[in-house]
Amino acid sequence: MNSSRFPAYLSLLLPLVFFAGLLVVIWKNPWFSFTDNALSDMGSLHNPHRWYFNGFLMIFATIGFIASVGMLRRGLSYLMPLAMICLFLVGVFPEEHPLHLPLAVLTYLLALADVVIVGVKLGRAGTGAGYLWSGLAVLTLAVMIILIEKGVFRGLAIPELIGVLTVLAWFVYLGLLQLRGK
Repeated sequence: MNSSRFPAYLSLLLPLVFFAGLLVVIWKNPWFSFTDNALSDMGSLHNPHRWYFNGFLMIFATIGFIASVGMLRRGLSYLMPLAMICLFLVGVFPEEHPLHLPLAVLTYLLALADVVIVGVKLGRAGTGAGYLWSGLAVLTLAVMIILIEKGVFRGLAIPELIGVLTVLAWFVYLGLLQLRGK
């Protein structure tokens, strides 16, 4: 495998890693509810199976970091490596720790800001979809904030997953761009 393409392949693999990992974590935490819990509830100090979730976050963040550093080298990322470091630390510090919430918020803000920045860069370079991605990132953040502020769900898992889906789709998009040689 061409080592310069390795980050692109990792980017394409991230959704599979995420959903497989999440399925395992939920299987170990049958009490979890998408509408009543935050994802991080599965990593709580009060949960005897917390290491499934926290370990999953750290593994996922490590793969995301490697992929995003590869994209950084190609000018397709700026803040995503920092977002992945924050996500890794979310796994290190359970929700009861004072650093957990700021790190979780920073993960989303940095990741979505990266989509906006790189999307505009791609748009200016002639890739019209770049502007669409930038708009989607802003819309995603707005929807997440509205759902949380309005208390549409008792828990945060659904707003969190909306952000995750946008970021995962972005990784796939960048992986495909890189494999096509752009």
